[in-house]
Amino acid sequence: MLALGVVLAIAAQRVVNPFLSVSHPVQSDFLIVEAWVGRYVMRQAACEFKRGHYRKLFLVHGFHEEDKTYEDRNELVKRGVQPESIEIVSSPAVRRDRTYHLALAVRDWFQERGERPASLDVITLGPHARRSKLMFEKAFGNSANIGIVALDDLAYDGEHWWRSSEGVREVVGEVIAYIYARFYFVWI
Repeated sequence: MLALGVVLAIAAQRVVNPFLSVSHPVQSDFLIVEAWVGRYVMRQAACEFKRGHYRKLFLVHGFHEEDKTYEDRNELVKRGVQPESIEIVSSPAVRRDRTYHLALAVRDWFQERGERPASLDVITLGPHARRSKLMFEKAFGNSANIGIVALDDLAYDGEHWWRSSEGVREVVGEVIAYIYARFYFVWI
């Protein structure tokens, strides 16, 4: 049993983070950035926006993050994203399932304008990617193809996440959150 436990732990080290930190963009006109991510992610998001030839970049945040979001917007502009290409979308302040509510806010933004995007690419941080993709798929249903871009979390080495407390907290926390989201949202 101990040997099996050791083998499973070693396998998890190699498989879990790559599973969660999935990147699979679908080449959309729209790039969604979850605004809770760090400032350095805005630099990466600006590069992705230019490389992917997107038409619009959405910064999506909860109401308590408005000031930070405008700072993030300024960082994107400083990095070469045209101001008219940036949309700031607010979601209601909620205590649980924030990623799902961010996705609903983007969906509602499109619905209010009578638009139905065929696809969206979502940028998020590392192991949060698989859950973000799932939540955006739930919010948009079959109406849009959802792509995902997992950017590097500079707080720890993603290939050796188990070597730092930050990496363990992030990856194990996202495993738990993904399992919760996968089973809870089955009923929605």
